[in-house]
Amino acid sequence: MTTTVLEQVYARINAPLLEERFSLLKKSLVKPENKEKVIESYGNLLEVLESELSLIEKFGPSLVPEIDFNEVRENGGLLPGVFADTVRERGCVILRNVVSEEQAVAWEASLRGYVQRHPGVGGHPEHKPAAWNVFWTPAQVQIRSHPAVIDAMRAVSRLWHVSDPSTPIDFDTQVVYPDRIRIRYPSNDPGQFPLAPHLDSGAIERWEDDVNRETFDAIFQGNWTSWDGWAADHRVNAKTDLYQSGISCSTWRSLQGWLSLSHTGTGEGTLRLLPSLKASVAYIMLRPLFHTGEYNDELPTFPGATPGSTQFFPTSEHHPHLQIDRAVIGIPPVRPGDYVFWHCDLVHGVDPTNPGVNDSSVFYNACNPLTPNNAESLVATRAAFQAADVPIDFIRGHGDKERESQHEDHGANFDNILSESGFIALGLKRLDEDEEGLTEGQREVRRLANLTLGL
Repeated sequence: MTTTVLEQVYARINAPLLEERFSLLKKSLVKPENKEKVIESYGNLLEVLESELSLIEKFGPSLVPEIDFNEVRENGGLLPGVFADTVRERGCVILRNVVSEEQAVAWEASLRGYVQRHPGVGGHPEHKPAAWNVFWTPAQVQIRSHPAVIDAMRAVSRLWHVSDPSTPIDFDTQVVYPDRIRIRYPSNDPGQFPLAPHLDSGAIERWEDDVNRETFDAIFQGNWTSWDGWAADHRVNAKTDLYQSGISCSTWRSLQGWLSLSHTGTGEGTLRLLPSLKASVAYIMLRPLFHTGEYNDELPTFPGATPGSTQFFPTSEHHPHLQIDRAVIGIPPVRPGDYVFWHCDLVHGVDPTNPGVNDSSVFYNACNPLTPNNAESLVATRAAFQAADVPIDFIRGHGDKERESQHEDHGANFDNILSESGFIALGLKRLDEDEEGLTEGQREVRRLANLTLGL
């Protein structure tokens, strides 16, 4: 294209221009022999997306799979076969009754009491926090180490797989990623907890990082329908923070998740999801190549993905076929003790307001399988626990607010760790490298983790 033509295109698409090297990156995404297949597959994808949107519009929250966790326990800790296939397709699941309602309500009361006693910890938004800057309260340490909570995380982690058994990953071992709590009081203030539909785990890194990009190879070969979003082979070493922004998640969260601590109805200040994993990811990954409407790999544009940003925001402007307003729906009502999980590549957000009568309270607790990188992050997590201090990922935003180490009633002590798996997840106990039935990869990553943690 000539410079004049390019300028006209830029003006028409109103897209942020990246450095010229991103033009070279875009040209490398699709091999010449696959170009026609990609063009054909993209046309098919748009038809499938419209069909999926109609389905979402028709069935709404009922598309989010849900199951009583007792059924999972009775099935050997695995999601039943057909149900597991549905979860993989939708990219999300609600496990009902992971812990008793009585226990979850008690934890919520404990958390509420802690932030009422120590409002100086602050949170987001600053004027009246909904997400509180606490990480090591007694309730948080207890929840992370509760046997049922760890069993639930292990069950959904088994949705993932690797093709090479020597890949250093252990889905049965969880690594603690200390996150905050959310208590959204009833309010019609849209600024109470603003979080538009987005993806975590990087932005431009999905295309720019060589290993990360391999995860999406099938899409760039024109075979998006065969893309397996639950294959972890290339995710183990993928880089999701190439620009060291300081606000990236230092672990790979295979599934994000939270435990409900309150009775919360659909639309009452709770989670919103786009329950169509494969089609939504394929569209987001291919969209940069079709930003002008036709296949074009010359423009240094990646809609929604900005270098240095750790979140990717699909918008109606840059992703019109995704139709975010139609595609993203509120989850079904949840009760205290229910556990909600969603795939790391699934578009999600939260309701702008909480028009309900109850607080919308959750404990953030994602799935973080043991990998070499996650083991390295655990070194810092363990140190933060031992010091009752702010975890490394949250230091930048914490500023001069109070820290839990200043409070005598913090929960960073062994008395609040409720299981052996809890000690392991905090890097406080050696992993068993000789356990019967381990794959070569599980054995190796446990060995590496023990070495990294000095155990």
